[in-house]
Amino acid sequence: MNLALKPIASIYKVNSTLFINSFKDVEEKVALKRPNKKTNSMIFIALHLVDARNFILVQLGVKIKSPFAKYVDWADSIDEIEIYPKLSRVLNEWKKTDQIFIKKLNSLSAKQLEVKLNMDFPGGKSVLNMISFLSEHEAYHVGQLCLLRKFFGFPATQY
Repeated sequence: MNLALKPIASIYKVNSTLFINSFKDVEEKVALKRPNKKTNSMIFIALHLVDARNFILVQLGVKIKSPFAKYVDWADSIDEIEIYPKLSRVLNEWKKTDQIFIKKLNSLSAKQLEVKLNMDFPGGKSVLNMISFLSEHEAYHVGQLCLLRKFFGFPATQY
């Protein structure tokens, strides 16, 4: 692994553990609930995070499609989505995507990290800027999952 990625990879690893553990003992009907009309459901956040990991992989040249595009790509807001995939499928897709992502992250060279993208991220347009920023983006949403878990009466998410 490129040493520049070591701290970022550890953030992604913790995010993944918290992501999975936030759903411990959470049933489908709870994952679909929203505390109010201004708040996302756990399953919606999970779909968004799987999609975000797939986005990174595509930017890194991996030939992969988001498994849930038909559920969310066309929608402008959560209010437009009426049908969701099963929670077990979402969690399984997360695990598969996580394995592919970590393998790809571990294989990136210094030269690949400096490749410029057509998008601007905080700090710049490089692959490293994208990976760094999206680790924070992911942690933000994983925090939402952990908070929703507590809101619905479950114990705190374990590391």
